[in-house]
Amino acid sequence: MIDRVMFLRAGRQALMTLLLWPVLSMLLAAALLWAPAASAQNQAPASSAARALPAASAALQLSEDERTWIDQHRHRTLTVGFDPFAGMDSFEFRGQRMGLLPALLKDMQSQLGLRLVPADVKGWDDAYGRFLRGEIDVLYGANPTPEREKIMRFTQAAQRYPYVVFARKDSSVQTLGDLDGKTVGFLAADFVIEQLPKEFPNIKFQVASFDDQAAGLRALSEGRVDGFVTSGGGVEYEFLHQFPGLTLVAELKSITSDMTFAVATERQLLSQIIDRYIAQRPEQIRALAQDAARSYNRKVLRLSAAELRWLDERGEAVVGVAEDYLPFDHYDKGQYKGIAGATLQRIGEIIGIRFKVVSAPFAQLMEQARHGQVDVLNMAKTDDRLADFIFPRAISTERDIIVGLKSSPPVQDVYGLDGLRVAVIDGFWHEEYLRKNLKSLQIVKTANIIESLQLVRDGKAAYLIENPTVVEFYINGLGYGDVVKRGITSKDSFIYFGVSRRQTELAAIMDKVIPLIQFEEMKYLGIQSVPSLRNEANSQLLLLLALLGAVLLVILLLTVRTVRKLIEQRAKTQFLREREHLLYTDSLTGFHNRNYFSHRPDHGEPAQAADFPQAVVVADMNNLKHVNDAHGHAAGDALIQLFAETVRAQWPEADAYRIGGDEFLFLLPRRREAALLAELEALKTRCHLNRRELAPGFWVSPSAALGYAMRDSAEQSLQACIAHADTRMYEVKAGMKKRRSDHLESAASADRAADSLG
Repeated sequence: MIDRVMFLRAGRQALMTLLLWPVLSMLLAAALLWAPAASAQNQAPASSAARALPAASAALQLSEDERTWIDQHRHRTLTVGFDPFAGMDSFEFRGQRMGLLPALLKDMQSQLGLRLVPADVKGWDDAYGRFLRGEIDVLYGANPTPEREKIMRFTQAAQRYPYVVFARKDSSVQTLGDLDGKTVGFLAADFVIEQLPKEFPNIKFQVASFDDQAAGLRALSEGRVDGFVTSGGGVEYEFLHQFPGLTLVAELKSITSDMTFAVATERQLLSQIIDRYIAQRPEQIRALAQDAARSYNRKVLRLSAAELRWLDERGEAVVGVAEDYLPFDHYDKGQYKGIAGATLQRIGEIIGIRFKVVSAPFAQLMEQARHGQVDVLNMAKTDDRLADFIFPRAISTERDIIVGLKSSPPVQDVYGLDGLRVAVIDGFWHEEYLRKNLKSLQIVKTANIIESLQLVRDGKAAYLIENPTVVEFYINGLGYGDVVKRGITSKDSFIYFGVSRRQTELAAIMDKVIPLIQFEEMKYLGIQSVPSLRNEANSQLLLLLALLGAVLLVILLLTVRTVRKLIEQRAKTQFLREREHLLYTDSLTGFHNRNYFSHRPDHGEPAQAADFPQAVVVADMNNLKHVNDAHGHAAGDALIQLFAETVRAQWPEADAYRIGGDEFLFLLPRRREAALLAELEALKTRCHLNRRELAPGFWVSPSAALGYAMRDSAEQSLQACIAHADTRMYEVKAGMKKRRSDHLESAASADRAADSLG
């Protein structure tokens, strides 16, 4: 069609030459120049297109041989094989083929003058096979292995994506180690099939190969395999969206999918040229990867047309930062720092939103937000704010904790604060919440959390309520080792961003992005960006030493003698205090120890007759020795603390003792046997649900064998009841071991039967 138009134009020009004789020579010269080009275009369109390619950029440092090779192959189209289901590298979005690979190839064309185009492939196995048969010139995304290096030449990686492990949410596979002895799915010919046993030699598994990730994930969903391992690169979020019954159980940072370019061995110069391009344009490649990731995230998150239009037309939001709320909020020279600031920055990176930061008093920012001048504020979610703000899902789902002295009794939710003095920061939501839920309340208002902590330490307030991350930051930073968690609240005290109702698309976008962000990572980054607190304990010690030094210079021997006596007296007092604490308190759990039980003047008897009937519960933890042996005593201590925390939540009123390493005793007043049996079952359920990572990749719930006895009056011997409960506990323990033995024996029998059939 283009040629016809050019010929018609030429005809018109020839006719005009009869009328415009003075310019005939110019037209003839133009015709002579045009005719060969038109002829060449008709005969070899690809060659003509190749001539339109730019020469290799002078900014790239290439050898003479490499430039010669480029000139010789400028007229060729080189095909690139790749995995079409590899996330942000290549994908369809808004009717276009996008991704890092198309962007790289386009940039290579502009920088090298080579035409590299994506091949039409069905999957990785198809691309790999066609490359080996010589039907594809370049392979993108192949990891170097000794076998491959015999027939291929590899460039350095343009990107590296960690491999990820999928499992079913309802399966027993919760960690990589749980795949031991199971069937695991992989992409056919993926190098990770060989690499995984090298990195994790203690995991043995059966391999199931699939042509593409979708087939492998379907097999996992249907229970035909127990896990599926594939490279990440953002595609894992799309898979989780497509298969909601699956979950990510591990990210293998030691095994990465290296996005290299590979060619046949005889094309070594081509691999050198591409490798020089990658080495000399790292910033440009990083920018291309960021653009590709943002577009891919918009696809994965299924943004609506209105949300995409908001990003295209505006893409910017104003975020307000009020006074410091460390470690979440910190304003520093126009930058939003802290955990919330890091989270907003990550949201911007993921989806491509630019956040402009302003700072002012909170009340002023609220007013500006109501008038559309501020779009985003970190604030508590309350009923009265819902009229003006939309609250995307929380960036932190930690519930506020109740904090008191180590010597303070534990508190069951806020209802245990009735009648007590509670420190509340002026203007925080805690005051309103407490007044609505408690009958007799003594609020002590403070200006900030440091003042609240000081009131608790001085005994002027019994407790305070605050976010656990905030409390941890201040207690550790200020050196307040005498203040600890004494309870947890059930109120939705999560950390939210409030978004102006004028920005509904922004709120919807943030709501979709936040689940992609790991709070623990933001917590680490945010804490690094805020100023450190002045450790008061250290400061006081330094001041005391300075004063003592001055006194030593003035009074000499008398001061030395006085100081020596003071030090000795203080050490003696501290020794006695610590001795008493060590004698009667278990430092790991906070429970009473065996000494305390043995030396109690009432020998464990209830304070009043009304406390009868009394339940006696003996517990012996399971698996503690196994955890100590496999993961160290730090993990074992954490398991003991997890069990103690679970029991304390179940029975906050219990008289609790840690009798031995894994043995516990609980005395419960006013208990009927039927109610106790129900509570024992509830404790087992609570233990099962209280799952925690005690060591990297090792998740576990506390468990214990439980025995009980009932005391109806003080005439019954407490020691006899303990012995009776102990006997029941050992019966339960024996039953657990028998069930586990029967299970192992059944499994062994099944294996022998399978061997005989084989």
